[in-house]
Amino acid sequence: MRKVILILAVVLFTVPAWAAVTINCAQVGTTNDCIVSYINGEAKKVRAFALDITVSSGTITAVDANIADYDPNYNIYPGSNGIKIVEGEVTDYGTAVADPNDHPDTQPGIGYSAITVEMGALYSPPDDANGPPNSGNLLRFTVSTLPCTVTIAENESRGGVVLTDPNLDPTVVAPGCELQPVQECLIGGNADFPPGSGSEKAAWLAWGSPDCWCYCRQCRGDADGKKTGPFWVTLPDLTLLAAGFGKTDAPLALVPNGICADFDHKKTGPFRVTLPDLTILATYFGNVAAPPNCNLAPVITGPYNFWTSP
Repeated sequence: MRKVILILAVVLFTVPAWAAVTINCAQVGTTNDCIVSYINGEAKKVRAFALDITVSSGTITAVDANIADYDPNYNIYPGSNGIKIVEGEVTDYGTAVADPNDHPDTQPGIGYSAITVEMGALYSPPDDANGPPNSGNLLRFTVSTLPCTVTIAENESRGGVVLTDPNLDPTVVAPGCELQPVQECLIGGNADFPPGSGSEKAAWLAWGSPDCWCYCRQCRGDADGKKTGPFWVTLPDLTLLAAGFGKTDAPLALVPNGICADFDHKKTGPFRVTLPDLTILATYFGNVAAPPNCNLAPVITGPYNFWTSP
């Protein structure tokens, strides 16, 4: 038994550590854009990527590999027919998206659900400090439809992921990702008041989509979304209302969280925080019982997709 343990120990210490080239993707904020990035855990640098990118619904509408903060090393696009060389100088690198007509194993491209990208780097000697870093962003693409699942795989016939030592076949991990529509908390819906002032949803967007409008008791006078002692509507809410009371939009915008005291999400004349909001606050001020959520009667604002909290 001790011999077996010794043999296992020798094997564990002699086998090199597991390494891989990981291809990741991630949604850009609340947009239809997705960033594709890489992490190289192999001993050698990556010379080139040939990848198939597929979305489960809709199409890929655009690809950009030449924007700020993207790795400038992988700017050789072997699959593109757009590269232009004038007097030995590259004047146009073309596009990272491979031409579907120049190779049978190529995805159909922009305007379809799948693309093939080829991106290479030129540098010498291959592994010196001037070579690409071991991680970075490769490109950004845009999809037409959310939600969708993004799948990324090596395009083996175009080389897949190639290291500076072409005799080495790297392990490639590409988990893919989910792109989701970003649902807004406020659906909106109350009418213009006064006429021409814009709907509740339009006002919410114009004020930068303040989270406080979607606190579950904000329409009852709870401007900060917090309890003070046993009370939901109390002095901090009154203080904020006083700071924004009777101000037109420009001065109200200078009051930190001043828009949060607009409890009915409407203007009265030129003012967003005024008598109707004071009346709402007075109704619930100092009540130990929690005010009803804003989706319950009496309904003043909404409807809502979900609640936010501070």
